[in-house]
Amino acid sequence: MKKRVLYLSGLILLTISSLPLAGQTIERKTLTWEKRKIDIGAVLQEKGAVEAEFFALNENQDSIYITDIFTDCGCTTVQYTKDTLANGQIASLKVKFDPDQKGGEFSKGIIVRTNLDIYGDTLFLEGINMPIPENTEMAFPHRVGTLGFRLTAVNMGYVFTNEPKVKYVEVYNFGNSPIGFKEVQDKIPNYMAVSLEPSQLEPSQRGLLVLTYDGAAKNDLGFFDEVISIGLDVDDMNLGIRVMSVVYEYFQPVPKSLENRVPKLGIANAEIDLREISANTKVTRSITLTNMGQEPLNIRKVAVNCDCVELELGKKDLQSGETTELKFTFDPKGRRGIDHKHISIFSNDPLNPVRTIVVRSSVR
Repeated sequence: MKKRVLYLSGLILLTISSLPLAGQTIERKTLTWEKRKIDIGAVLQEKGAVEAEFFALNENQDSIYITDIFTDCGCTTVQYTKDTLANGQIASLKVKFDPDQKGGEFSKGIIVRTNLDIYGDTLFLEGINMPIPENTEMAFPHRVGTLGFRLTAVNMGYVFTNEPKVKYVEVYNFGNSPIGFKEVQDKIPNYMAVSLEPSQLEPSQRGLLVLTYDGAAKNDLGFFDEVISIGLDVDDMNLGIRVMSVVYEYFQPVPKSLENRVPKLGIANAEIDLREISANTKVTRSITLTNMGQEPLNIRKVAVNCDCVELELGKKDLQSGETTELKFTFDPKGRRGIDHKHISIFSNDPLNPVRTIVVRSSVR
C-alpha cells in the first residue's frame, strides 16, 4: 500500500513538472519608450488644458497593439495609437492635463497595457498646478514697481551640480501698461537665466517668471542669498529679485562593495561644547580631520554661518590615512546667552559630501 501511494505521488509530481513553461510564467514583451516621465512645468489654470506626447517603439518581432489605458485622475485624458504596430513602428500617446483648483506639484500616472503585456507600463506626467487666485490683491502682496509677487524672495531650495534647476514664480501686472523683459540681460550672473511667460505681460494679467539656476556654473558650494537685477522694457527700469539657494555637489550612488575605497572624511569631534565663555575673550579650538578612505580626499570648502568665526584649514588634500587640523576662532563680542555656530565642510566624500560641526557655548 505504501509503495502504491509513493508511486502515485511521484507520478503527480512528474506530471506537474512536465507542464509547459508558458502555462506557469508569462513572458512580457514591452514597448520601448522615448521617455517615461514628462515634466510640463507650471500650468496656469486660466490657460486651460496642457498637452504632452509620449512616443514608443516596437522593437519586438511580434506585432503589438495597445489594449487598455488607465489614468489615476479624471483631469488627465489620453488619445493613443490604436493601430497594430509591427516591428520598428512607433506609437503615440497624447496626454491632456486639465488644471483645476487643486494647486501644487502633481504627478499623474498613466498605465499602458498591450496584447503582449497584461501588466502594463507606467508613465508619469508631472508639473505644478497654479489655480486662479480669488483675490489678486491678497495673493500678490509684495510689489516691485507695478509687478506683484506672492513672496519677497525666490527660494530655489537645493541646487545640485549635475543639472540646472528651474523655478516658476507667479507674477501679476497691476499697472496700466504691458511689461516685458529686455532681450539682453547684462546684470544677471552667468549661472542664472530668466524669462517671462508670456513674454509680454498685459495689464491685470498673471504670468510666470522662469528662473534657471546652474549649480555647476556657480562654481561654489553652500548657502547663497543674493539679489539679481532684471532689466524691463518699460522706461529703462530694473526689477530687483532676491534669490536664495543651497548649492550641493552631485555624486553618483556608490555601490556597497566600493564604500571602503572612496574618500571618506572623518571628524574627531563633530559637536564641540565651549561651555561658559566671556563675551570679551576670543576662543580658539582645533579639530582633527582624517581621510578614512582609500582614495585621495579633497576638501572643497569650509564655511561658517557667522562672520564672528574665523577658520584656518591646514591642507585641503589628504591621502589615505592622512590628517590635518581645522582651527576656528570664535569672537563672542556683543553676544549673550546660549549660542550655536555651524561649520560646514564640503568634500569629495560621495557618501557624506557635506558634514556639519556644531559649536555650542554660553556667553556671559
